[in-house]
Amino acid sequence: MNHDAMSDYYSLTSSISPRQVSRYLHAQGWELIERREGLYEEWAEPTSRRHDSAAGVHLLPLNDEYRDFRRRYVEFLNEIAAHYGVGAIELANRVRLDDADVLLFRIAHDEESDEAVNFDTASDVMSLAHRMLAMAARYTVDPDKEFTGRMPSQARDYVKKHVFLGHTQRGSFVIPVLSGLRAAGGSQAIFARRVMDNLAAALDRVRSLVAGESYSAESDEFAPLVVALTDALQTFLKNPDFKALEISFRWASGRRAIPETPDRSVTLSPGSIRGLGVSGVRIREHLANTRRSRLGFAASRSDESRSLPVPAVRSTEETEISGKVVALLIDDRLVSKWGSRYSVVIRTSDPNPIGDVEVPVDENTFDLASRARDRGILVSAVGALTRSASGLVMRGVVQIADGRRLL
Repeated sequence: MNHDAMSDYYSLTSSISPRQVSRYLHAQGWELIERREGLYEEWAEPTSRRHDSAAGVHLLPLNDEYRDFRRRYVEFLNEIAAHYGVGAIELANRVRLDDADVLLFRIAHDEESDEAVNFDTASDVMSLAHRMLAMAARYTVDPDKEFTGRMPSQARDYVKKHVFLGHTQRGSFVIPVLSGLRAAGGSQAIFARRVMDNLAAALDRVRSLVAGESYSAESDEFAPLVVALTDALQTFLKNPDFKALEISFRWASGRRAIPETPDRSVTLSPGSIRGLGVSGVRIREHLANTRRSRLGFAASRSDESRSLPVPAVRSTEETEISGKVVALLIDDRLVSKWGSRYSVVIRTSDPNPIGDVEVPVDENTFDLASRARDRGILVSAVGALTRSASGLVMRGVVQIADGRRLL
């Protein structure tokens, strides 16, 4: 390998961490032969096994304090790239894409222009992507707020620092938008995933409208976001060259998605977008008439309308979570919804962190959870995990980590 090519791999050592590479190899089916915590990992190629040849086993250094760490890391990256037959830049793109949630926009157009797309159409897609993620971020911060005015700081920070435009891919004209690319962990990664998850849920409602499926706006917390998305899509009707737009998701392998997160693609033609415009108006009117509008279309939002039960969206099979109690909530408005005014928030931890989960509990469990929080004791819960506009909710049994039952 010449000097210039090797320098490309040295430049990767400051932009791609061994942790990212390790996660990528796991997602690609490589076999972890041995791990020495904080020192190194040995990985076997997908087609190799430990009893085969040692030629298919590669050592990934983890401790950057060793004097030869950088050289060994460069050698490892070079070996991985050689296995896939790619260069340093392409390897970096693959690792980074695997580390982010991806929102994919495929523009369908005439076959004779297979290698190009109308510039106005491409511009409309990128503008739509920005609007979609900005609206989903606003909604994630506060579902009750309108989509106008000054953007909340958390949403603004997400759009500015954690959303990127990826390289185009094969398949007519594909634009990948990367979410949470530099949110390695913690609250930023959790927020980035919630934004994409909320957007996926709302787009699934859009898909159901296109398919002619029944949709009850008054019982759906995502209705305001659905209306905003249908409005945003109308811009494509101005472009005579527009044929169809397909929107889909690909989830980061290193972050656990909410069970049964909607993942069906949405294909939109000019005709279906026109229909969505009509549907959006009807949903908006319906929300206003039922005094449930969260976009300000109703004249007022009374305490009575706020106290109505809000059904959870997407129940799932039984799931187990664990983590520390980070919040204790008492809210009389939740009695009609959960049958209890008490709930606790569990911040999930490894090996399956999915963010903060709110769990309704009775008064006795609430007191025990309070003591568990004060002592820093891990708490677990088993039950049906659902998604609402405010985040994740679980109805189930709460336990202390040592197995003593709380509920």
